Amino acid sequence: MKSTLANAGNVIIPAYLALLERGFTVLQDPVMKTGSAACWVAEDSGHRFVAEDLVTLLGLVALYEIRGREWRASDEQIDRFLAEFGVP
Repeated sequence: MKSTLANAGNVIIPAYLALLERGFTVLQDPVMKTGSAACWVAEDSGHRFVAEDLVTLLGLVALYEIRGREWRASDEQIDRFLAEFGVP
């Protein structure tokens, strides 16, 4: 049986702890808001990541760790994605 991890309330604090373990300072920015909620920010000496929630924030950090400064998808990659999964 595969181990399953789903985005739910019980992963919020582990996501926060993972960001701290990676050396980030994590805080809520009361100035940056989405709706009425303050955005979450993870910073280290060279990077700043901003998201609506801690799980998404950890995802952005992972995206940058995996893809680096060239994190953006190429036109070809976007086209392949859209062909497989359809236009949102």
